[in-house]
Amino acid sequence: MVAPGCGDVMKMKLERKMNRQELRELLYRRRYVVPNAVTVGNMFCGFLAIMYASADRFDKAVVAVLIAILLDGLDGRVARRLNATSKFGIEFDSFSDVVSFGLAPAVMMYHWAFRSVADEFGVLVTFFYALCAASRLARFNISAENLKSFSGLPTPGAAVFVVAVINAAPYQQGSYVAALVGAVTMITIGYLMVSTIEFFSIKQFKLAGVKFRARILLGLLIALMWYHPKLGLLVLAAAYAGSGPYLNARARLPVWLGGKALVGR
Repeated sequence: MVAPGCGDVMKMKLERKMNRQELRELLYRRRYVVPNAVTVGNMFCGFLAIMYASADRFDKAVVAVLIAILLDGLDGRVARRLNATSKFGIEFDSFSDVVSFGLAPAVMMYHWAFRSVADEFGVLVTFFYALCAASRLARFNISAENLKSFSGLPTPGAAVFVVAVINAAPYQQGSYVAALVGAVTMITIGYLMVSTIEFFSIKQFKLAGVKFRARILLGLLIALMWYHPKLGLLVLAAAYAGSGPYLNARARLPVWLGGKALVGR
């Protein structure tokens, strides 16, 4: 066997280097696949929640929506980290959010609260919520970006509240009490989504800027989530959904009554 000469070795190294360079270029061109795959996971979780709700498996449907919320917060970060933001990705993410945070919670609430006691009324109420979620996402896409606050309750926050209500008593569906709770929940949360009430952005939350009393409340909330997850999730969702109206009402009070400027203004 003839040993390769110096020229052959250099040629092999050069070819190997070119192959690695071509592979890096190929991966860089295909980088858009990664955040879109996360978005697909978000949409799949929303679809899965609808399937679980149709089978009255509300505990699994709640988990699916919560995973969708985590993936929704991840896809944008991945896109920015990979420099893979695109118009398609933005629109695709919105359609995914309509499924996971609009349709999925609406279908879950319909099966939990209305299907057996107030069918037609439940269809109207849950459609109202889904319509408000779609409108909220459409408005977000055409509005100027504001990293400090949101105009209207964000759809993930709305979805958390709806699934938290269901998760508090997943197997108590089919009663007039559940129908009343469902109607109040969907109408109130739907209105908050399309309102112009400002809600602070959790992305801008920093523990260093939190006051001492708020830190104690945060610690108590974490303890509640640990020892009683269902109640803790409901309290957390209600606290965020109520934070916007509270800050808005406080901003309208005179200064001598404790009035304060709205978040982000």
